[in-house]
Amino acid sequence: MGIIDKTINYLGYFTAFIVAILILLVVYDATARYLFSTGSIALQELEWHLFDVIILFGIAYTLKENAHVRVDIFYASYSEKTKALINLISSLFFVLPFSFLIIYKVNLRK
Repeated sequence: MGIIDKTINYLGYFTAFIVAILILLVVYDATARYLFSTGSIALQELEWHLFDVIILFGIAYTLKENAHVRVDIFYASYSEKTKALINLISSLFFVLPFSFLIIYKVNLRK
């Protein structure tokens, strides 16, 4: 296993840990808001930032593990060549443009 695979695996485990923290924060925030009529805007902002980390790091892990969302009912019956073509097209038209959009937006803030 290469350094990139090890790094992506580490990011996957880190993302799972962040998901657990996010769940605890959401439960605390919802409980505080609905049972005690109080809340924290800072915690809500932290939830959004953790969600961003989950999405950005989770993309790499799910693509590596071939576990991204698709309609497996149809995909399972396709040949390996068709699956490869679908993966290529979906990466070119969905993953790459999304990645470039993030890079573009980050560079606008500088």
